[in-house]
Amino acid sequence: MGNRSVRSLMHWTIAALLALVLAGGVASLTGGVLGAVSQGVNQVLLGGARLTLTRVHRLMPTVTPPPGPPPGLVLGYLADPASDPGAVALLQSYHRVINGIIPFWYTISADGTVTGSTNTSVLDYAHQQHWYTLALVRNMAGASVFGPLLASPAYRARAIAQMLTLVEKYGYSGVNLDWEGIAPSDRNAFSAFVRTLASVFHAHHYDVTLSIPAETADEPNNGWTGAYNYQALGRSADLLILMAYDQHNASSGAGPIAASSWVRAVLSYAIATVAPEKIVLGIPGYGYDWSAAGTMALTWQQAEDLAVQYHQATGGGHFTYVAGGRVHTVWFENASALLKNLMLAAGFEVRGMALWRLGIEDPKLWALIQR
Repeated sequence: MGNRSVRSLMHWTIAALLALVLAGGVASLTGGVLGAVSQGVNQVLLGGARLTLTRVHRLMPTVTPPPGPPPGLVLGYLADPASDPGAVALLQSYHRVINGIIPFWYTISADGTVTGSTNTSVLDYAHQQHWYTLALVRNMAGASVFGPLLASPAYRARAIAQMLTLVEKYGYSGVNLDWEGIAPSDRNAFSAFVRTLASVFHAHHYDVTLSIPAETADEPNNGWTGAYNYQALGRSADLLILMAYDQHNASSGAGPIAASSWVRAVLSYAIATVAPEKIVLGIPGYGYDWSAAGTMALTWQQAEDLAVQYHQATGGGHFTYVAGGRVHTVWFENASALLKNLMLAAGFEVRGMALWRLGIEDPKLWALIQR
């Protein structure tokens, strides 16, 4: 599909969003829980037995690989453990509003080995819905993992082979790399790895996508974002999902999770370096509670419950309260804040959006995205 078709569909989607929010419907969702974290919302544990993947043995029905990512993407990260018996019921509540999922089930080690567990019932349901599905392969340990992996031809080859095995075995549309904390010194090595990975995957008609830190300028020496060369990665990957959240986080002072002014700067930089049809805006469904005792991650519902308990208004997405003699400051993302950022995404004509994560967000969001 050409750029004009993609752009037209994104504009149509936002027009539908505005009509629906004015109509005021609210989708009914199964709630999720986000626990306390100290190093960012992606630090979650995977449940279930660990499985080492060594060769292709298809477990899912044959699914014809799609010719690249569809336009107008509305994706959701699924961080529930693969052993969760309620995962399919959770997805069923989203069947009218999303068109793809990114299960958070797999881990890569320094030697390129991919492990994890797979909920085949979830993938069966996704395939029945004709959803775009990405196998997220992650590690949050940073340079201690990715330094050795990127430096070794044998480890790189193993990583590519095992990720291809994973995608083929379970009928995914492609892979998503959530490789966080790569050292800036490995910037070129990571770009080269993604180029090779894409070459292999594209030969087998699978997509390569990346979840990457949001940035507003290229800073090659930045300890958090320096390893991610948007321009080089955008030439190879099919999609770059910008993690446009944690502007303020567990290790910073209190403040917005994804202020519209910051998101605008993120998108402005991204489309100056990468074709907008390769950009997906990551949006957050969560918040934080900061106090002298530490920082707690909150779901939207948990933030609302705190506001009710302490008689605080939440319209602006933030409030303060006092408990145990300590002042707490809460910032969180509600449907109104998310709408502003979705409007920005439409204005920049990007490919779509991806919610971190399903089950923790303001359910009124989905009245904006009914299709």
